[in-house]
Amino acid sequence: MIPFLTRLGLVLFHALWEVSLLGLAAWGGLLLLRRRSARTLYGFACAMLGAMVAVPAATFLFSAPGEPSRALEGAVRVLAREGQGVPAATPWLALAWILGALLMTLRLGGGLWWLDRAYVRPSVPAPEAWRAAAARLASRMGVRRPLDLRVTEKADSPLVIGWRRPVLLVPAAAFLNLDPAALEAVLAHELAHVRRGDYLANLLQSAAEALLFFHPAAWWLSGHVRELREHCCDDAAAAVCGDPFLLAQGLSSLERLRRTLPFESEPPFALGAAKGNLMPRITRLFTPRDASVPSLRGLALLLGAAVLAGAAVLACQTPRTRPVADLDFSQVKVAHQPGAPAYPPLAKIARIQGTVEVRVTVDEQGVPVAVEAVSGPEELRSTAIDYAGAWKFAPVVRGGRAVKARFTITMPFRLR
Repeated sequence: MIPFLTRLGLVLFHALWEVSLLGLAAWGGLLLLRRRSARTLYGFACAMLGAMVAVPAATFLFSAPGEPSRALEGAVRVLAREGQGVPAATPWLALAWILGALLMTLRLGGGLWWLDRAYVRPSVPAPEAWRAAAARLASRMGVRRPLDLRVTEKADSPLVIGWRRPVLLVPAAAFLNLDPAALEAVLAHELAHVRRGDYLANLLQSAAEALLFFHPAAWWLSGHVRELREHCCDDAAAAVCGDPFLLAQGLSSLERLRRTLPFESEPPFALGAAKGNLMPRITRLFTPRDASVPSLRGLALLLGAAVLAGAAVLACQTPRTRPVADLDFSQVKVAHQPGAPAYPPLAKIARIQGTVEVRVTVDEQGVPVAVEAVSGPEELRSTAIDYAGAWKFAPVVRGGRAVKARFTITMPFRLR
């Protein structure tokens, strides 16, 4: 379990710079594509957000130890114990990420449950005339999924909830205060969400946010994806209605309703025409121009914060390098010496004798953590290394505390 958590923690450290680079690439791509349609920008932003999930996942999979790599796992454990190369608290970082991702997932599941309980169930079917109008509009837009148009008193703007059998909730105040043509334009915006499958895309996006909750670049790009999604549906609704003024009128009327009537807070994980700040969207309908790209300064601040946070965590986690005391073997107390090993069969047949010098490094508990043969016949070295690794030594104390130590054992091999 510890090697798995260590590997996961190291992948999270890699994710800090991987997602940061992808965030910069996303900013550059959006800047280059700013004259393209909202659909093109949206597709690119979604692809980059998917890459932010896929690249760390690939790093984890390609770093997965295979069946014959138990020696590598043992080396990881030794490095973690010695404090060389592997931060000692890396497993705790992995556990913290697992807990955070789990909480974000529970938040997503709880939000979906709350949408159904607080918004869908208390709603009532819309007037038949509007249900028929919505059906005709859906047919014109090529929406093939069955749609349930309902009235709610809790939402401050029309909302789409569900994917396979979507429910379109419209505030009762919208039927009373919006011009019918403007309301139809707003409904066209919501139907564009249904036709594009945006509810499912929004769920996948929320899952990506749950996995990348620790990185500000992911939240920056995810927010831009949501903004571009609304632009795509605005364009589709304006094209169906034939007059962007109708959609702008509907959006501005919804904004006035939000400011004058008491509504509950915006429900998460639902798609709504009036979610977020509406004025930039209304302006965009009448002043075609290059798509807005968030400033590099803001992204740089986010990425800088991520890098500094990662560096601080790494600095706190990486243990200080402890000195290794170089000793003569006569200065070391042996706590346990196993019986003499069997003479290597091939060396015995070849009548090979000699002396092997083995350099041993022990940890603070006197346990060998590194053993290497520095001289002697090659045929005898493997046996000498295995034998020295089985010894146990009393802890070496310097300055009132146990320290790591290094010394050389001379092992003679003689045939009788």
